[in-house]
Amino acid sequence: MRGVLICADVRFPLERANGVQVVKTAAALARRGTPTTLLVRSTDPRPTEGILALFGIMPSPLLVVRRLSVAHRKGCFGLPRLLFLIQAGFLARLALARGLCVHTRDLQLAEGLLALGSGARRRLVYEAHAVEATLYRERHRLYGLRATPNARKARRIERRERRVWRRAGGIVTTTNGIRETFSRLYGDRERAEVVPNGCDVPEEGVAPRLPTTEPPSVVYAGQLYPWKGVDVLVQAMRRVPRARLVILGGLAGEPDMARIGALVESCGLGGRIEMRGTVPQGQVFAALLEASVVAVPYLRSAMTEAHTSPIKAFEAMAAARPIVCADLPSSREILRHGENALLVPPGDAVALGDAITRLIEDRPFAERLARAAFADAPNYSWNARAVKLARLFEAL
Repeated sequence: MRGVLICADVRFPLERANGVQVVKTAAALARRGTPTTLLVRSTDPRPTEGILALFGIMPSPLLVVRRLSVAHRKGCFGLPRLLFLIQAGFLARLALARGLCVHTRDLQLAEGLLALGSGARRRLVYEAHAVEATLYRERHRLYGLRATPNARKARRIERRERRVWRRAGGIVTTTNGIRETFSRLYGDRERAEVVPNGCDVPEEGVAPRLPTTEPPSVVYAGQLYPWKGVDVLVQAMRRVPRARLVILGGLAGEPDMARIGALVESCGLGGRIEMRGTVPQGQVFAALLEASVVAVPYLRSAMTEAHTSPIKAFEAMAAARPIVCADLPSSREILRHGENALLVPPGDAVALGDAITRLIEDRPFAERLARAAFADAPNYSWNARAVKLARLFEAL
């Protein structure tokens, strides 16, 4: 195929999940042999090769990172976003005119490109990580915001999603739940593929052994938003006095970091919980190898029910670590209770603590879950993701 242009309105580098996901996806497509250009914001003076190294990515002649001059400063309001849409829209139109595919998880950009003729529009692929109208309606609860959703804006997002779902050449969703929700709301369509997020799988194919250090470590990796369930995990640790908790994520000065820090102190767990903040993506795997248990404690919401494709769960599978995860339909798309993970009722600190204790106390059982998860990990590698995406691009 001629190639693909991936348009992502993210900082470069961005260590959050969306930044990791777009960079890893682009690199995997290039490794597969697909000429790939990645559009991102230019927000860091370091050379591209140095930033790619932060993600553990080697330069490739098939991977071009084009860094758009878009300011990212507080107080600029919507100007950086507007500048990105203008520049990315222009470059995407040129790419489509040259016969390339354009891939984006940016709903607004995708809608703007629908104005092109059907020949160009046929090569537009929109990737949905959520049903955006649902996410917007829940946003204030998910992120602990004061502002409540505006009904008019919610309807506008819904109309935008309907148009993109019906008219884009291809749709990618990261869970079956997202695809089924779109089909229920907007009707069935062809070329709507489920392609989960991914992870880096060790090339040697040998599962790392569980650590024997004392006290055993429970690791959480990810952001600290309320819907992530870290508050429940902290409370659960009161039932696991033998272990310590390591939290990888959050930034100093952010409200979420302060909220979790205050909870740790109020629970009297400051001596057993370490908050490391954001860890460079290239160091996450090594941090997971410290874990006797990895926790993925999402709360229940309309979004987490169907929309969550957790990169950190995939990374824990690749690290051969036993996983305790919230029991949600989205979790059950990849995890099987008692086979490759333990699933517990979301928001239940008692059940979460008891599951962690079981894995710490019953090492043979923990090793059996970890080996099964490791065996499943190649199905969710970035390379496996690239194969599915390239197949769709070629069909278009």
